[in-house]
This record gives sequence, structure tokens and C-alpha cells, in this order.
Amino acid sequence: MLKDCTHNALDGTQICAECPRPDSWKLFAECRKHDPDLWFTGEDIPSQCLKAVKICMSCPVRGYCLEKGWQERFGIWGSFTALERERLRRVFPMHADIKVRRRLIRTIAHRL
Repeated sequence: MLKDCTHNALDGTQICAECPRPDSWKLFAECRKHDPDLWFTGEDIPSQCLKAVKICMSCPVRGYCLEKGWQERFGIWGSFTALERERLRRVFPMHADIKVRRRLIRTIAHRL
């Protein structure tokens, strides 16, 4: 599993002792402190969308979130709207190997 913290996601595959485990990442999500509807208001309300994205950008587990929501057709996941994720999926085709997919998605989450 890749690191999902402030470390470079490409530097290695050892789990950072400070990072959440894959089954508990939601416990560390910034969105837990806010109304969940904020992430599912639709892209037609720019002010709410920007507010949600701003919260996401400060989230320490947005890589895990983007991985979970990569194929989702609605909502903001890992700081990306549904339209942005659709565009990313066209530009970054996913590899069959789950480790390679995770590395790519988490790198996208922390670099863009």
C-alpha cells in the first residue's frame, strides 16, 4: 500500500506509521466534520462545490477518497468533481494491477 500523507506517493510502498490503514481512512476524513450534502450538491452550485473542494484539499486521506470514488458518477471525491474525474479517467487509463492503479490515483490526488 502506498503512503497517503505528505510524503511523496511515488517514493515507496512501505506503510507510514502515521497514516491510516485502508479500512479506517474515513475516520481521518475532513468531510466527517461537515454536512455530507455539501459533496453531493451538484456542480451547478459553484460556491458549494468550491467550499467542498477547499475542505478536501486540507484532508490527509484524499488519496484514499479519490480511489474509492474514482468510478463514481456523482459527488466530489478526493477534491475532484464528477466531471473532473471523468476527464481524468480519459487521460489516465487504469492498469489492471491494483497496486499500479492505487499508485496512480493517489499520485493524482496529491499532485493536481
